[in-house]
Amino acid sequence: MKIIDIDLSKRKVKATNDHTLDKYLGGVILATEIFTKNCSPTADPLSEDNVIVFANGPLTAAFPTASKTVALFKSPLNNELGESYAGGRLASALRFAGYDGLIIRGKATHPVYIAVHDDSITIKNAELLWNLRSVFAVGRILRDAEPQGPGRRSFIRSGRAGDRLVKYANINVDNYRHFGRLGLGAVFGSKNLKALVIEGTKDFVYPDMKAYKKAYREIYDHLKNSDDMDKYHILGTAAGIKSINAMGALPTRNFSSGKFEHIDKISGEFFADNLLLRKIACSQCPVGCIHVAYLRVPYKKEEYDVETTFVPYDYELIYALGSNLGIETGSDVLRLIEIADRNGFDIISLGGILAWATDAYQEGIITATDTMGVNFEFGDTINYLTAINLTIRRENDFYYTLGEGIDACVEKYGGEQYAIRIGGQTPAGYMTGPASIIGHMIGQRHSHLCNAGYSYDQKAFGKELLPKEVVDSLIQEEKWRLILNSLVVCLFARKVFNIERTLKSLISIGKDYSEKSLLKLADEAYQKKNQWKKDAGQAFSADKLAERIFRLKTPHGFIKKEFIQEAIEYYSKLSSIPLNSK
Repeated sequence: MKIIDIDLSKRKVKATNDHTLDKYLGGVILATEIFTKNCSPTADPLSEDNVIVFANGPLTAAFPTASKTVALFKSPLNNELGESYAGGRLASALRFAGYDGLIIRGKATHPVYIAVHDDSITIKNAELLWNLRSVFAVGRILRDAEPQGPGRRSFIRSGRAGDRLVKYANINVDNYRHFGRLGLGAVFGSKNLKALVIEGTKDFVYPDMKAYKKAYREIYDHLKNSDDMDKYHILGTAAGIKSINAMGALPTRNFSSGKFEHIDKISGEFFADNLLLRKIACSQCPVGCIHVAYLRVPYKKEEYDVETTFVPYDYELIYALGSNLGIETGSDVLRLIEIADRNGFDIISLGGILAWATDAYQEGIITATDTMGVNFEFGDTINYLTAINLTIRRENDFYYTLGEGIDACVEKYGGEQYAIRIGGQTPAGYMTGPASIIGHMIGQRHSHLCNAGYSYDQKAFGKELLPKEVVDSLIQEEKWRLILNSLVVCLFARKVFNIERTLKSLISIGKDYSEKSLLKLADEAYQKKNQWKKDAGQAFSADKLAERIFRLKTPHGFIKKEFIQEAIEYYSKLSSIPLNSK
């Protein structure tokens, strides 16, 4: 494996071929090995002791939908393992530059960005980029500053949220993709790191090009001719808005309901019919699931004086800043997405925190003095826009605390009954049943994408669920996803990359694996991550689950706290991660 190792404190850069890492496949399995060896579980996430590891996979730039990069870091949001994925051009750019991974250590003395152009790796001044009002402006400036290789470059950068250490700040990748969750943007900010520019011109060949082309064609033809990917191209993940709402599982007004009465004005169909501008694909992907809308916003008093901007949207963003805040129209949802995206917020976290603040304000837990006169009320777009601006400015103690995350809000102001949180962050928008909640809790990055608990719920509609069976199934799914996340393929293509096609793809490029050997690698990585999390102080508890979760009727009926408790007790024994909160 060829790895770039950058120490910002010492301004030292080295690239090494480390053959001891060759056995770790790539992606998250490779990143886990590097990260757990280089970052102490007790490190302060916002200190120079934190380490960021990026990795691509063996199929990157070689097969369709092998378009993701994984990032591992210690999360400032929950003090646990931070793990995030992004598409765009980053994975391919890193591969064409000749590298399998990138390690970033230390802290620069002033704002910097890193530029990688094949074998040229430099640390450059970024003081003029710090605290710019738009992450997109940062990208435009970097395109002029680093003109090499248009079409092959990848630009990843933080927004003002990261520069100001908002603990759920994200990282923007090539405008429309993100390392979204667990605060990588804040880690960038703590290191005085603003951006990475990566571009490569190298090529690669495989030992048996005939076998490679055959395997490639099988994957491509399946993507093209089957219906496995149709929904992602036609409506994107927003296709799920109406169906999840119909089953009563779409969180609405801070999880007080599973159905939103204005669904027809924020659905994927509404966006496609009225607001869609274009569809975009990540590098090496023929699907085109990225849906970008246009937004026209008046910026002066004159009726026709408007600014038009382009805003990506998907299911999670529409839930977080739409139904969960009671926003009634697609254009208003876009206004909230645009300001959050421009400033570099994790939108799922931001939406959950604003929803908590709304209930807390309505119940008198926080006051107009705290909010500087902002009247938090479900459906009030203008006041939410104001609150986001005040949060990015960290204007007073209240808005500073909003930038610290949902746990910090509860610790300072109370209102735990309104705080929908799992693992220190607000969850994804699927109240499908108990497996969704358990999946977030035991997932190694507390994400619905760890093990698809929401999918388990849906497949089991009408059946009796048993805690141990749920946990066993979710662990099995997470370990398989560790393999997919090591290739690194988009999880939308998980049905395409079944075990047979996965093995054919690897063998065709000279990687001789079996199902048994892949599962062994996944199990080892799973255990390493759990051990690191245990050493970092993770502990399981159902106590922080808001009572509202147990009062919302899901398609499986009301979730029982005893069911959740039995599940995490069983998982605690399997994983050795203790029970009870810290």
